[in-house]
Amino acid sequence: MLTQEEIAKFHREAEIEFKKYPGVVGVGYGFKKTGGATTDQIAFTVYVVEKKSKAELKPEELIPPDFKGIPTDVIKVPKVVDLHCEDMDHHSPLISGISISTFRQTPNGDYPSGTLGCFATINGVQPPENVVLVTNNHVLLKFGEQVGDTVFQPKFVEVSGQPNIVLNQEERQPIGKIHNAGLKGNHPFTFPGEAQAQYGIDCASAKLDISISSWCNTNCGVHFKNEVRGLNINGNNVIADIANVRQSNLTPGTDYVVYKVGRRTSRTVGKVTNVAAALADGRDNVIEIEATENNCNNELRFGDEGDSGSALINADNKIIGLLMAKHETDPKIAYACHIAPVIDKLGITIITQQNPHPVADTLLDAPGVIREGGMNHTPRLKEQLLSTARGREVFNLVQAHRLEVVELVNRRRPVTVAWHRNRGPAFLAHLLNNSRDPAHAVPREVEGTNRATLIRNMAQAFATYGSPELRALVAQHLDEVLAQADKFDSLHEIVEHLEELTVA
Repeated sequence: MLTQEEIAKFHREAEIEFKKYPGVVGVGYGFKKTGGATTDQIAFTVYVVEKKSKAELKPEELIPPDFKGIPTDVIKVPKVVDLHCEDMDHHSPLISGISISTFRQTPNGDYPSGTLGCFATINGVQPPENVVLVTNNHVLLKFGEQVGDTVFQPKFVEVSGQPNIVLNQEERQPIGKIHNAGLKGNHPFTFPGEAQAQYGIDCASAKLDISISSWCNTNCGVHFKNEVRGLNINGNNVIADIANVRQSNLTPGTDYVVYKVGRRTSRTVGKVTNVAAALADGRDNVIEIEATENNCNNELRFGDEGDSGSALINADNKIIGLLMAKHETDPKIAYACHIAPVIDKLGITIITQQNPHPVADTLLDAPGVIREGGMNHTPRLKEQLLSTARGREVFNLVQAHRLEVVELVNRRRPVTVAWHRNRGPAFLAHLLNNSRDPAHAVPREVEGTNRATLIRNMAQAFATYGSPELRALVAQHLDEVLAQADKFDSLHEIVEHLEELTVA
């Protein structure tokens, strides 16, 4: 039996040879198709711009029936359609298989959305704020979006049996910002033991708005979980690891089974029929999948508009690719990019069961501190704060002194005593819950201690034990803060009126 390296070598030799023939654009490796049906016979798939009869070709233009003992299969290079659509619900924590959107309007007035494929960490960036979601380039950057633009989790309602995106700003849940534009095209990559080749990819990433509170080790921002919505491979919904599907994985008589969970058609099941398919738009060496079971709409279709970006998972719960397109005319067929060149292009490490996030514990709220469920408004609150000059001033002041304040509260005994004696942890818990849910009012008094008392006593502690810079800040702003202490019961209200407040 040939090894993967030997098969890959023969495959590259076949590609070099057949691309000399007029009209040949690519050479795949998969199962031969006869009369539109997939057989169990392995073949080199020779993709041509136009399929002609023998009578129309010169003898030297005829593709031989086999190459080094492996049959050939000449087919017209497929045209594909990008996959876009909508989701219906908000999810917290974020999981794979749900809808994401940039809310960029298309020329025809639509607001397209795609699917969140998986989560990853940015190579070389320290946790916890190094987590990105991974999806297709055409999901995040098709309509003029740029790195730094906000990515949302939209909400949809059903109108006359069709999902309609809710355009109300309050229902657009921001979850991060575009971090790496990635690529929709060919990317050079080398699998171990093989020659370098061009691999068609469609990928991009967005950095999640994760914000860890140093006071209580709690994530005040976006939560995520390594789970695929309704994946259910042998009762398991997680991405266990990564894997590569190569020529040697295709065995006559045995299906290489794959799954995906996308926004439009949810969970679908199929088999890999080619590991090096070529597409009419010039992308090469992509994965071809054929649906083997009807989807939730009772259609034999692996993917549809809205499923773009979905993780392609094998029967061992390992991610092998990202779904990116469907066949223009054959609903059974869909296409995905290999995960390895995606990882290489984006400079990421996929978060899996075998490679969990290094600070996973801090991404789970402390019991009894944060109430889960419902829409998390914290990212929107931060965006609103940073949208004004006054808000940016406040944010920068907090960032400049945050570490010193945390160190004093946690390490300097008199400050720690003042913090707990004046019900600081309880007030902080209410502030965190309010940042997530504006309907959760911050009480003006907790167990006999009011806000002004907490503020005054903590200011005194910081003025006594803090650095000269912190002491100066307290002296400059204490009266202003005390004057506003009982005017608002919500951080959201404060941010809305921040420009109107007195500047010391």
